[in-house]
Amino acid sequence: MKSPGKHPRLAWFAAGLAAAAAATFAVLWLGGYTVVSRESLAEKTLRLTALEDENRELTDDLFRYGSLLEPPFGDDDLPYDADVDAASAVAEARARATREGKFLMVTFGANWCLDCRTLHRRLQSRDVLDYTRDLFRFVHVDVGKFNQNREVADALGVDLGRGIPVAIFFDQVGQVIGTTNEGQLEPARHYSSKQILLFVRDIVERSRIVAPDSVGYPSEAGGNASSERP
Repeated sequence: MKSPGKHPRLAWFAAGLAAAAAATFAVLWLGGYTVVSRESLAEKTLRLTALEDENRELTDDLFRYGSLLEPPFGDDDLPYDADVDAASAVAEARARATREGKFLMVTFGANWCLDCRTLHRRLQSRDVLDYTRDLFRFVHVDVGKFNQNREVADALGVDLGRGIPVAIFFDQVGQVIGTTNEGQLEPARHYSSKQILLFVRDIVERSRIVAPDSVGYPSEAGGNASSERP
């Protein structure tokens, strides 16, 4: 092994590289930049690609030509029954959902309401059903022309003042997660099945209620469109 003392130029060169690296890091730090590893950069790139793919799916689903020509609603699938004892139906559903360890969605609406019927159709779509089948129970409460079952809504803390459909969600142990009292579901006709899927998945995974067209956008999470359990 040769003595490093015999190669002063090599030592000075190495020292110069170290100084340059230190100066570069200092400039980046003072400028507010952060040095990231290749692994971290690759992970962020993959995440960005996944978000772009998800956004593309949402756009395709929302603007697909066929979605503008949905079949009309018939009388063979009316989700809201005026003859049902709503208070008893909700109480039984809460007990059963808790016993089975499932989430519960209680929706207040009416069969004359286009948004209510559209929400029901979205919840019955294949992708949403595949996700909710083993996780959720659903109850529909008929409000008539806002003159039925108001006492049931009031008892649950559900506000019909922002329009219908409006829903309340319970977790797997029967505790209230939140409501859509801020009108998150009222414009349901404008939501795609994909957005409704993200909406219910967000409730399960994050215990929060965000407007379906805002799920996945952090800037919306703290606004009026969100109802999150404390």
